[in-house]
Amino acid sequence: MGGITLNSERSIYFSKDVVEIDGHQTGLFIESTDFTNPVLLFLHGGPGFPQYAFIKNTGLMWEQEFTVCYWEQRGAGMSYNASTQGELTLEQMVTDTIKIVDYLKCKFAKESIFLLGHSWGALLGSVVASRYPHHFHAYIGVGQFGRFFESNRHTYDFLLETSMKRGDRKAEKDIRSVTFDEKFYQNKDYRRILGRYLDKYGGGAKRCGYSNWQGMKELFTCKRYTWKERFNIPRGSFTSYQALAETMNNADAALLAPRFNIPVYILQGIYDYQTSYKEAKRFYKKIEAPLKKFYTFEESAHSPFVDEKEKFKQILKEDILPLKEESDCLN
Repeated sequence: MGGITLNSERSIYFSKDVVEIDGHQTGLFIESTDFTNPVLLFLHGGPGFPQYAFIKNTGLMWEQEFTVCYWEQRGAGMSYNASTQGELTLEQMVTDTIKIVDYLKCKFAKESIFLLGHSWGALLGSVVASRYPHHFHAYIGVGQFGRFFESNRHTYDFLLETSMKRGDRKAEKDIRSVTFDEKFYQNKDYRRILGRYLDKYGGGAKRCGYSNWQGMKELFTCKRYTWKERFNIPRGSFTSYQALAETMNNADAALLAPRFNIPVYILQGIYDYQTSYKEAKRFYKKIEAPLKKFYTFEESAHSPFVDEKEKFKQILKEDILPLKEESDCLN
């Protein structure tokens, strides 16, 4: 299933794998202090924007408890190839995800793994975990996707209200000049005000703000990527959004994934205005699961694993990781 390189760095074992799916090569990074650890598959957001470099710059160090697999979805980064990737759809992503799950279960000799979805990855992860629960110990939603339109309605209101509270008249005028309607995801002016004000007001990737320049700097200084892969990340992000924006706009995660036969954990920043807190809470209330828990991160925006990483790791270690031991006892 493609070439594998393996080395160690500061006691963290690293593998860069290539998995071929129906003639298309997809890439993933795998890191752990011990490859016998429980496996966790991380589904990135975007769509089409891998988060390996972003997470590695936080010093999260969850590789101590998990074998963490950062798979780059079809059309993204290491998995970008316009000539072989075909049409990018939610159903294709679901199929691909299960292929990767099978690969990881075989590679590490596991009966089940943990599935974590972030942002767009939380929509994908919800559907996968709901349909194919036998593969997973639990589903973990971070920056949980609910309804895209309603979430962005909350975002627009947040930007306008914050500009008014701060007395930022220039920003208020700029935001008011943009009409928010059902076609917001096609509106370049709406994307512009998101880029200009969402991180500035602490509702984006990080509570403290996170500029596009910071993101590009982290990406282009990440030594794990080849230069071609680095340039393919912004390229893949653009094409993935173009392909999947309408799907996201029409999606209601609670309808696509109404029932889970495994535990569900939602870890949500209260200042998240990329996938709003209200929409994540609605998703949580509507779904059915044998066990479900909702964790509010009071100092976090879209990425609790950055803003409150110690609390995030504590929940994983103390509340979620023991599920693996319980599952092993039942098998």
